[in-house]
Amino acid sequence: MRLGELLLQENVITPEALEEALESQVVHGGRLGTNLVELGLLSEQELARLLGKQHNVASASGEMVPDPRALELVDINEADEKDYLPMRVDATRMSVAVINPQDLETLDALAFRTGKRVVPVVIPEFRMNQLQRRYCKAFRAMRAIDMNAVRPSRAQQEAQKAAAAEQSPDLISEEEFQSLYARALTGGGAPPGAEPVLDLVEMVEDEAPAPIVEGYVTEAPVELPPLEVPELLPEALVLEEAPPPVAPPKPPPPVPAPPPVASVRPRAPVVAPEPPPTPLTFAEAQAELGRSLDREQVATTVLRFALGKWKRSLLLSVQGNLVTGWRGMGQGVREAAVKRIGIGLQAPSTFRLVRDTRSHYVGPVRRDAASGLFYKLLGGDYPTTAVILPLLVRGKLVHLLYVDNGPGQLTPPDVGELLILSQGVNRSYEAMIRRRKSA
Repeated sequence: MRLGELLLQENVITPEALEEALESQVVHGGRLGTNLVELGLLSEQELARLLGKQHNVASASGEMVPDPRALELVDINEADEKDYLPMRVDATRMSVAVINPQDLETLDALAFRTGKRVVPVVIPEFRMNQLQRRYCKAFRAMRAIDMNAVRPSRAQQEAQKAAAAEQSPDLISEEEFQSLYARALTGGGAPPGAEPVLDLVEMVEDEAPAPIVEGYVTEAPVELPPLEVPELLPEALVLEEAPPPVAPPKPPPPVPAPPPVASVRPRAPVVAPEPPPTPLTFAEAQAELGRSLDREQVATTVLRFALGKWKRSLLLSVQGNLVTGWRGMGQGVREAAVKRIGIGLQAPSTFRLVRDTRSHYVGPVRRDAASGLFYKLLGGDYPTTAVILPLLVRGKLVHLLYVDNGPGQLTPPDVGELLILSQGVNRSYEAMIRRRKSA
């Protein structure tokens, strides 16, 4: 049974809430449960419980700290690739946090290599991403949930309307955002009241480990027996019962060693680097958008078109008061750096101006802390001018398309074709949403 069907069967959410989450999943990616929690339609604890019921395995939620002894038994690169993380280990068993308990091939291979009986424990996708950032140094795209930017539930929204006139629309200050962003980059978990990390760029480059926070909540706990340690006999008793020493046998005459033979190791296959993406013409980009089946194809098409006119282009995701990196192409643009972009929209900025006006912007980008970090992650200084274009789906701002010609360079202000292409993006998402709902 699919998660959406189980949610409706358990009367946990309404059909309208499921439809809203499916739309968000098409636009922002991730699993259905992640989008439900971000929209304030489901709690993490309830999501974990239902995931455990769906797969008939143990489940866990909340802050988690793996046993270092368990981490030593696995290759963290494979753990990142296969989306698992060992949590507890004893003499015979190892509990492993997973997001797909049905991946029996990975679990069986892990049991074979470690010699342990592997017990899967399903956890929400966003928790796995946070753990992977923290303990495997993985590059996972930032989301609103990583910044505690979860939309209040409908009941909470109604309760907040009365006080909205007296409160600032910004939920947190810029300093608080920078502190949250610094913690989210390493998987979160810093205790409340911790000093904010001021030099975020240095932290990103050095990949300093995050502080450990205790706590491992399991909905269906797996009891692991303590490790059995044999009792040591008293030293005197050991000496008394020890047999008398026996003279070692004479060693056999030495055998002349064979002449050395050069060892031949198979060379690792050389993987040729992927060729750079080729730019698309406007007509080609429109045709590709019409054939797009998922958000990644949409992103590739838009960025390849921009590549023919600008040196750098990025697609950013917008969720409330947060802008996060999604995809990028061009001069000096690294995928790992793009995934670490996080811009708060609490303070006035060029990105907030585009969000508020829902209109494209051409000109110099306002110099502030958020944009300074943005350009450092791109590996360069401010351009003379840039173009930022809002992308709307069903009237909601979901992405920002950013293009420029690199540090110190002017950006052509001709965005007519981009504006037309943005309508194609909206139609592609509309088609994907219809297919997702019908499935």
